[in-house]
Amino acid sequence: MSTSAREQLQPPPTGIYTARRGVHTRARLADERGAALVEFALILPILVLLVFGIIQFGLALNSANDETHLANEVARYATVNENPSGKSLQEWAKSQADSKALSGQTVCITFPNGTSNIGDPVEVKVSGSIEWLPVLKIKATKTLIEGKADMRLEAPPTAYKAGCA
Repeated sequence: MSTSAREQLQPPPTGIYTARRGVHTRARLADERGAALVEFALILPILVLLVFGIIQFGLALNSANDETHLANEVARYATVNENPSGKSLQEWAKSQADSKALSGQTVCITFPNGTSNIGDPVEVKVSGSIEWLPVLKIKATKTLIEGKADMRLEAPPTAYKAGCA
């Protein structure tokens, strides 16, 4: 018998060699290198979705604040019977809107009592819609956002007319 054949017939070694081999196997199984990368890859889509949702909600809240501020400005101009431009007060208001997130803005000036005498209320509504998922271009994800202001007339309206634009 050759030595290589004799070595093949011998039982596996016992003792220190086997113990070391088991330690290495256990150490290799307990090694956590690369686990953080796998966990990060699992959490990343949820994290990106959460951040995107926070940004979208912030844009919607900012747009609502802008519309309320614009409605207050228009109501104040209507109250004192002023028109800051040669256009209608509604068209001027639409030109002042700075919210790029909104589409289809309308500005409505109404007299809730039906009369426009001094002391009667004037109501201004500025509304537009925001798309929640503009990247996906889904039509069903629009929400109407509206800003409203009510004030009392200090002068009869001659510089503007009630209505929507």
